[in-house]
Amino acid sequence: MSDTHESHEAHARRSTAAAIFGTFLEYYDFSVYGYCAARISTEFFPSDNETVSLLSTLAVFGLAFIVRPLGGLFFGRIGDKYGRKVSLLATVILIGVACTAIGCLPTYDQVGILAPILLIFCRILQGFSAGGEIGSAASYIREWAPANRRSLYLSLVPGFANIGKACAAGMAGFAAWMFIGDDGSTSSWAWRVPFLMGLPLMLGCLYMRLRIKDTPEFDNMKKAGGLSEAPVRELITSYPTSLFKLFMYSLVQNVGTYCGTVYVAIYMRTVLHMPAADVGFIVLIAVTCAAFLIPVFGVMSDRIGPVKTLVACYSGYIVLSYPCYALMGHSFAMSIVGLIISIIPYALCQAGSYSMYPELLPPKVRSTGVSFGHSAGAVLGGATTPILATWLIDKFDNIMIPAFILMFTGALGLVNLCCLKKADPSEGRLFR
Repeated sequence: MSDTHESHEAHARRSTAAAIFGTFLEYYDFSVYGYCAARISTEFFPSDNETVSLLSTLAVFGLAFIVRPLGGLFFGRIGDKYGRKVSLLATVILIGVACTAIGCLPTYDQVGILAPILLIFCRILQGFSAGGEIGSAASYIREWAPANRRSLYLSLVPGFANIGKACAAGMAGFAAWMFIGDDGSTSSWAWRVPFLMGLPLMLGCLYMRLRIKDTPEFDNMKKAGGLSEAPVRELITSYPTSLFKLFMYSLVQNVGTYCGTVYVAIYMRTVLHMPAADVGFIVLIAVTCAAFLIPVFGVMSDRIGPVKTLVACYSGYIVLSYPCYALMGHSFAMSIVGLIISIIPYALCQAGSYSMYPELLPPKVRSTGVSFGHSAGAVLGGATTPILATWLIDKFDNIMIPAFILMFTGALGLVNLCCLKKADPSEGRLFR
């Protein structure tokens, strides 16, 4: 093995580590709001009707998704025009500051209407940042990864995103347990602890990302004068079909993500009326399992291709969702079993989808396209799912609504694979 190859491998490992740790931070910061939503609803949106308070809180959760495509265009353009590293640094700083700021906000009882206004502003900043993180990280890792292990390397992005969500769930549950008073109630400021953890995490990630360099593929493209002068315009005018494909795959992936790993915590807490500490622990176990399963399925995707991986995923959603949600709420142990089994198709979806995203677009618009397409899918798939599930459960008084949503998601995914056929020979790897 040559020195050059060894050097490249070393840089690839270090660069991938820096990228995925940033994704861990992004998803810790972004998801902790969902895990603390039940408490935030009483602190920022007090109401005599608990459902109204929760819906207001989830509306703010959804608002962060609406600005994600704008963040995707902004940071994706930076990544394609000025370098993946520049974009990766900017996103991690912004979301770390926004998360820490939420932990310091005054409540409605303290400053009135100003409290929810400040909360909305911080969530917009979080959404804007999250919109650019995935595209930049996926493009960066794709361009460093060995050709025969790209699915594995790319699967580390959602894998560490899940570790971030697991830590968010665990921290929310730990804070709820740690600050329980003698009367059995949780301290009014315990919810702030998970948000304040965003600051040291941001500083650690910033240190790692400052020490990496841009990908050889980007550097070569820059030296050859192959960078796009207007990545956003070129993406929309030259690659609309690939962008639409990416959006549809992202839509399905994000419904599964935010219904099965974020909303499920709200569901257990407010619908099944489970203790907050138990919910945090259950979600922590399930999402941690997902974090380890995703790279395993990434190896599988390298061998059989992303499309076959996604067929297994979507079929799993259709077959497993109803029995899994039927188990939840019967007991602590049954809830763990049900959620862990439901995580299997979710993990398959993450591995297959992230393997596919960067392959759908050429390098000169890859960061912009993946950031925008993924974020646009997250708006419809992620922002609306918790709100829709909460509203439907309240309207029809049916606690199996989340299962029906996931079953529909699996069916939609299979339709996507049938309808969105290969249009570009460069996508042959995906459809082999």
